Amino acid sequence: MLKFDIDVRTAEAASRTITGVAVPYGETANLGGTVYTFTAGSLTQARPRTPLLLGHDRNRPIGVLVDLVDTPGGALARFSVDAGAEGDLALAQAASGSRGGLSIGAEIVDGTTGADGVVTVTAASLLEVSLVSIPAFAGADVMQVAASDKPDESAEDDEEPTIEDEAEATAEDEKEESDMLENETVAADLAAIPAAAAARPVMAADTYITAMVRAMKGDQNAARMIEASLDVIDTAAIVGLVPDQYLRQIIGGLADERPLANNVRRAPLPAEGMKLYKPIWTTTPEGGWISESDPTPSNAITIGNHEVEIEQWAYGVSMTVASLERGFGVGESVFRQIILDYYAAVEAKLSLAMTNAADEVGAGATILATIGLQTAAIYKDSGRRPTTAYMAGDVWAELLATEASLPFTGGQTTASGIAGQIAGLDIVVTGALADGTLVCADRNVIELRESAPLQLRANAIGTMNVELGVTSFASFDVEVPNAIKLTDGLV
Repeated sequence: MLKFDIDVRTAEAASRTITGVAVPYGETANLGGTVYTFTAGSLTQARPRTPLLLGHDRNRPIGVLVDLVDTPGGALARFSVDAGAEGDLALAQAASGSRGGLSIGAEIVDGTTGADGVVTVTAASLLEVSLVSIPAFAGADVMQVAASDKPDESAEDDEEPTIEDEAEATAEDEKEESDMLENETVAADLAAIPAAAAARPVMAADTYITAMVRAMKGDQNAARMIEASLDVIDTAAIVGLVPDQYLRQIIGGLADERPLANNVRRAPLPAEGMKLYKPIWTTTPEGGWISESDPTPSNAITIGNHEVEIEQWAYGVSMTVASLERGFGVGESVFRQIILDYYAAVEAKLSLAMTNAADEVGAGATILATIGLQTAAIYKDSGRRPTTAYMAGDVWAELLATEASLPFTGGQTTASGIAGQIAGLDIVVTGALADGTLVCADRNVIELRESAPLQLRANAIGTMNVELGVTSFASFDVEVPNAIKLTDGLV
């Protein structure tokens, strides 16, 4: 949320209204190192009723927006203040000047960035407005206060002025103020309502991690920086968890060269729970050939549950806060290395799942002969034909040496590793398999599910240390063991 603190024009206890400029047009605000300016007509209400809050506390509403009107100087807003102790206090503080400012919470919808780096906002949705203690401008204060909590009886028949009248009455004052305020920067506070990513302060992942630790230690400026940078504010409620947008920033620079995982990965694990169940036939239908007059064959069938174990992978390392804050990119670097270790662990786990489920077939004289033996054995035992030949690096080298005599195509290196085909099977080469290992399988009977995304944590420990950690959940399921055949010691 972008919060722009503006002056309160009037606070009337009699009519229980507060009026002020919600957004000044043409003025600039520096938010997290990025400068913003609003154009005329850019601010609209996000919903029919826009709340007035105390200090951006969503649990302390004190009124609602009544009118929002464009003026030459900005969007003029008038609010109706609720009856009650907090509403009375808000009116009194607006009148005294102890809460003499307005601060908007807005979601940026559209804007352009100029050559000077200034973001010109052309469309924004007003989510809330708050009464705050410090206005943007040094000379801003409450300009008009009703003398009594009760309406003046002599004025009961007077027509209440509209916000358009107030806009005209203040137009000249705004013009005079605009000269004085032209070079003022609107004080931009950082708060907790989402703004569009294009208008958010840009933070590197390592900067975010450092700010998160500082916020845990009570640094309010760091906490506000974090809140302003988030795509979804709810993420901030999970203490120590790196949000998805920064997780993507960290992982985006890593080459996900996991040949086995990329080949057999399916949909992610469910968001909650530590058990995964799949349907499995306990008894199957028993139909038969019958004549027209015979009764239809029938039997009781049962569909049971196949439980798949969900395993947790985790690693955490402790380091000093000083090394995190002073080391250039050290937080992001540590996370990257831990993630690479997790990737290697997944490959090793898949390799183990494959070889444990496979029926070993005798080593053949050639790779082609071995693939033929495995294909025939798989088809005989399961009725499936293999789709993929998974092989260790030395088997791949042997394949290249005999390429001229084999029905082999491809052989190029891709982002996911070495690719190619032999005898109609896709080739997956991985260092996770032991030397001399060739596994033929139908990839559809092997299933990897991972939690998405990985969980990255940065937690302050005491006063001097911080722990960086990664957690993930995964399941490794071989659904049809007979559809996998293994030859060990091929070369």
